Amino acid sequence: MPLRSDPRRLPRRNHYQEGPGFLFLATQGGRPPSGGVRSADGAEAVRRRSRALRRWAEGDPVAAVCGEAGCSRATLFRWRDRFAAGGIGALLDQRRLGDHSDLAPELERAIILVRLLSYWNSHRIAAEFGRRGITVSHGAIDRLLARYGTSRPGVSRVPGPRYERSAPNELWHIDLKGPFFFQPAGHRPPETCHFVALIDDYSRFLVGIRAVPTKHAAPILATLEEAIELCGVPLELMSDNGTPFVILIEGLLTRFQRTLGELAIRHIRTQIDTPWTNGKAEAFWATLQAEVLDRQYLADLAAAEAAVTAYAGYYNFHRLHGAIGWQTPAERFNGTPFTDRGFEHVPSLTAVADLLADLLAA
Repeated sequence: MPLRSDPRRLPRRNHYQEGPGFLFLATQGGRPPSGGVRSADGAEAVRRRSRALRRWAEGDPVAAVCGEAGCSRATLFRWRDRFAAGGIGALLDQRRLGDHSDLAPELERAIILVRLLSYWNSHRIAAEFGRRGITVSHGAIDRLLARYGTSRPGVSRVPGPRYERSAPNELWHIDLKGPFFFQPAGHRPPETCHFVALIDDYSRFLVGIRAVPTKHAAPILATLEEAIELCGVPLELMSDNGTPFVILIEGLLTRFQRTLGELAIRHIRTQIDTPWTNGKAEAFWATLQAEVLDRQYLADLAAAEAAVTAYAGYYNFHRLHGAIGWQTPAERFNGTPFTDRGFEHVPSLTAVADLLADLLAA
């Protein structure tokens, strides 16, 4: 059973989380702000501490005073010294690092707005703002998110071996995701859908993606042919050992393998039961799931095709990728410059792009 802080658990998509005495901004793994929920002016804390000092001054035993106030002897002595030095106002706690932010209020609102709509982490938010001319550190964003209870504690993953080709079109990854089921109107049987994607290893450029009705070779090969026509012929193509890519019978080739042979493309098969071998494709599926499939209602195959086609344009030309130094895949693949100065091309932020522009301009 996964740990409570395991980032691979099922996501919680609520914007707010409510409990006894608190309501806080929350995303996946959110926690209430550290220190619990306190009144804005700290009046309750001051009353409790002054009552403890008064009882101590009246001669009550130190142990009894500490027990009622819920503090240690050292804390009680510290309250006494603070009261002697500064009066009752000194009993109010000073703000500590993490309890406040040095960011401009408009920037804080923009960060929280982006966080709630995109679920990006602090490194991603800092990179996205930085590429648009707004310099902010991920540490400052972390402190802001912790203050609002949106930090996401997690356990570290055990990394697998990493590899990366040295140039575009040296290696492509191909993979299938599905099946997904659509319920058509009337009494017709459910329709099925698979997604097939081709990803360049060096740049993470999505060279092709389609929604196909079956796992048969014909629509998958059609996707491959379209990608080759647009981007050129890769030297190698990596797939897993599922159908239609491989038939596990010695000497028998699938239609997919025969086509690769005709195109002089070397076919690399992943190790069995090791999905990290084709990790760039698996990582893309996780991204597609979080940014498209979890956010949109897809009524049929045509809607699925339109959704992933539109997403491909954003993914290649507007989405910054952390594994390649917060560049877009297109920057690495063919040098297409990143020219965005706002968030109008980010699907989850399109509706608030004007508001974000006004906040950041301020």
